[in-house]
Amino acid sequence: MFDQKLVEHCSAVLAGLKTANLFSYTMGPDDDVHQLTADWNRMLHQKGITLFILKETNQNALIYVCRPGRLQADLKRECVKDFLTRYGYTEFTAEQAIQKLKERLRDSDGFPHEIGLFLGYPFCDVKGFIENNGKNCRACGFWKVYDNETETLRLFQKFIKCREVYTRLFHYRQRSIQQLAVAACE
Repeated sequence: MFDQKLVEHCSAVLAGLKTANLFSYTMGPDDDVHQLTADWNRMLHQKGITLFILKETNQNALIYVCRPGRLQADLKRECVKDFLTRYGYTEFTAEQAIQKLKERLRDSDGFPHEIGLFLGYPFCDVKGFIENNGKNCRACGFWKVYDNETETLRLFQKFIKCREVYTRLFHYRQRSIQQLAVAACE
């Protein structure tokens, strides 16, 4: 079940098209989500992909699948640093920023809106979402679009196609996630 969710929700990350994605995993009575993520980290580390448990409750875990090298590049942008500083971020290495995001998730009932920056959403769309309280978007897909609508809708189509291809290869062609994961180009 974990591997199926990984493919269905994170195919664009596995393919190197996106910085990161999330999925919620409902744990069975025999599941050890910490061991699962550790095992996947060993298998995917060489591809530049890391899994983190962002939040955990009794039965659910919020899993963050990330290409830390890409996240690090995103966090180096001055507009992103300035923006995240407003939300209490003081350190901008991928690991330290993810730790702060975990704290913000722990202290919140919902999702802190800056999470879009950790998922590789365009800065203008994250900023637009916050400034407009989630309203007045030009389009809606994997996220709400406030700028560059045509370009972003093309990107959404790539993500959809990637998910379709990866799901088909995983389920019907018996390709492993390690085979589907593209190595980082850093």
